[in-house]
Amino acid sequence: MWIELSDLFWLALTALACLAWWHNLKLREHATLKVQRYCEQQDVQLLDENIALKSMKPVRSSESGMLVLARRYQFYFTSTGDERYPGTVEMVGRRITHIELAAHKLN
Repeated sequence: MWIELSDLFWLALTALACLAWWHNLKLREHATLKVQRYCEQQDVQLLDENIALKSMKPVRSSESGMLVLARRYQFYFTSTGDERYPGTVEMVGRRITHIELAAHKLN
């Protein structure tokens, strides 16, 4: 059995795609934990205990000046248990830069 260079290329490309997918899952888990803590501090409940990726774009890091991915996730929360309100969390690289909750009723 011979392994050709094109086979190695496709294998490396598949491995790279799997690694990128795994890395994105880990970052999403990190963001979910931070959002849960933030919601507890704000006395609201994170619904579905899940966040969804809304956008991803390359930006320059303010710390190092290198290109990193900026991600924006959306989630839903409730303050009274009756209505759903949207919220967003923004990440630059591995750092959460902003969490925002929509205007909502207070308990």
